[in-house]
Amino acid sequence: MQYQANRAETDALRALDMRADELRIYEGLLEHPGSTALDVVVASDLSAGHVRRLLADLETKGLLTRSPERVARYHAVAPELALGALVALRQSGLQAALGLADRLAKIKPLGNHNHGGELSVELITGRDALTRVIGQFYENAKHEILEFDRPPYVNSFESHTTMHKPMRSRNVVCRTICDTTKLDWPGGEQNIQDCLATGEEQRLYEGVPIKAAIIDRRMALVPLHLKTANDSGLLLRPSLLLDTLCAHFDMLWQHAAPVSADGLADGSDGRSESAELEQLIALLANGLKDKAIASRLKISARTYERRISLLQKKLKANTRFQAGWNAAMRASRRQK
Repeated sequence: MQYQANRAETDALRALDMRADELRIYEGLLEHPGSTALDVVVASDLSAGHVRRLLADLETKGLLTRSPERVARYHAVAPELALGALVALRQSGLQAALGLADRLAKIKPLGNHNHGGELSVELITGRDALTRVIGQFYENAKHEILEFDRPPYVNSFESHTTMHKPMRSRNVVCRTICDTTKLDWPGGEQNIQDCLATGEEQRLYEGVPIKAAIIDRRMALVPLHLKTANDSGLLLRPSLLLDTLCAHFDMLWQHAAPVSADGLADGSDGRSESAELEQLIALLANGLKDKAIASRLKISARTYERRISLLQKKLKANTRFQAGWNAAMRASRRQK
């Protein structure tokens, strides 16, 4: 009968370069020290030849010792010693692998293949290839993730949360500029609130031109097509193009409207606005355009501008759009 390891054990075994059957034999020797090969065969219900190979492999890895008797008896080495040594060996190997990666990254094409400069843009095609690259992309983030976010959305918002959760545990700062049309997308408004609640910084801007993600300002991933974002993309490495994308993010971030999870600035005293402002808040929360709101209130454009200015001050909003967002969040909170 084959031993089935759980997901956590499977990941650990892969990291230690161990097999599930080896773990099974090792656990058996921890419970029954001094067992012979025959004892292991009987306890494990594995073939004698398979058990001999497993015992030899475990001994080579330093996980067990064998007595010098004619009929050898096996003892499992204490886990904190044996596995600790394997972990240290793997860590040393991973550090060496990182050094190798750095060396390989410095290799430039020979001859005329690079046309005078190193490759700064890589085209990735195929859903499987792009999915693999996206996973590696986010895993490489060390300091910050900058994202341009806009509809349409090919994947669910839950997949975004799953991708970002490990980054938060690594103290990677996440900042996202969302297009205002995300509020009209099913689940878009809730996703913004969920991201804010987990500590991500979100801002809203009308007219975000692209989808893109930038890690540590040293690499970016841009889908080629918005409606089929899973099929192909561009991987940008250090270059003028990447610098331009980072600069564009910084510029839009300054002009985008900051939002809070509850739609209110900290320290709000909670006092009710005048009846006119309350009516204006309700109309803004419903997403009506400026001209329609002024017509509904039967006021002039100049009066409307004055009330909007007053409302922005009361809601501590920097822009008209942010005032609308904060008003919508306030209305939502009151309904709960």
